[in-house]
Amino acid sequence: MQQPTDSDASGVSADALRIYDTVHSSPGIPRTALRDLVPLPPEDTAVATDRLLELGLLESDEGDCLFAVATTSVVLRTCIAVARAATEGQRQAQRLASLVTNMDALRTMTGAGSTERLVNLEAVRQTIAQLAAQAQFEILTSQPGGPRPDEQLEESLGRTRGVLERGVKMRTLYQWSAQFSPTTTEYVSYLIGLGAEVRATHDSFMRLLVFDRKVALMSLKEAPHGALVVHEPDIVGFAVEAYERAWTASRPFPTHYVKDSVLATSDDIKLSIMRLLTEGHEVTAIGKRLGISQRTCQRHISEIMQRLGARNRLHAGYLISQKGLLDAPVSAHRLPGAAL
Repeated sequence: MQQPTDSDASGVSADALRIYDTVHSSPGIPRTALRDLVPLPPEDTAVATDRLLELGLLESDEGDCLFAVATTSVVLRTCIAVARAATEGQRQAQRLASLVTNMDALRTMTGAGSTERLVNLEAVRQTIAQLAAQAQFEILTSQPGGPRPDEQLEESLGRTRGVLERGVKMRTLYQWSAQFSPTTTEYVSYLIGLGAEVRATHDSFMRLLVFDRKVALMSLKEAPHGALVVHEPDIVGFAVEAYERAWTASRPFPTHYVKDSVLATSDDIKLSIMRLLTEGHEVTAIGKRLGISQRTCQRHISEIMQRLGARNRLHAGYLISQKGLLDAPVSAHRLPGAAL
């Protein structure tokens, strides 16, 4: 086995740096596949990989698949630990800072770093907190999926208040179903009182945060609690353009109960369900896309089927298309027997 003679003061060898960059350049690599991707003896590969896992620069899932952790996240976590530790913690931070500097230099030479993949929820939260603290003029956020859990609202309240009190503009986009959560509505009302703009739409969109139109965090399809940190200007610009289109098509978030608003929301939801039925989507997919529970979605579908006299969802989709119920202006949409 090779001795770590080429290691820096932190004890991380050039072999470990090579393994880190190999994992960082992919969405995830099974640990057993490293032997084919990194030309090192198996024992050296195992030692270097364990060292990176120990430092938190690599993470593994239940299937022993390896993921690279952004160096900025590692530094942030280390700084928090240093604040609680004494002299030994400070020495560890210095060694890790030296390691990160060397790794960033290596990644810069190879052109890496325009995106960072975070699979750990705590790393995502720390990254958001860091970017929010650095924001100078604007933060854009979108929160699909209906009402947000109380834990998320509590976790973000102090950070969001601090941002708004510094004069940073903030816009947030919700799905219409979020208005039926008293906690979410109370949270939105408080933010609006601090100067935030909040809107809602019945259409679907991705979870997104954009800081000063320079850095974007996007949700990961295969890791719901993870995020992709994007620095590439063209990708960030595309995300901002998509956000602006969704914002223009949305309406102000209702912060108090208005009967007409609730009825209009119900109409919007049913119209969206009808549109998705004609496309052949299942109940689960429709509910997830509109941010409503499967039970609520099934109730709306049953009502639509009853009014149309449809035998099943496919038949309902056929009748909706045949009768041209989606061709008229929104205010003119009607089902047989009653208004939507």
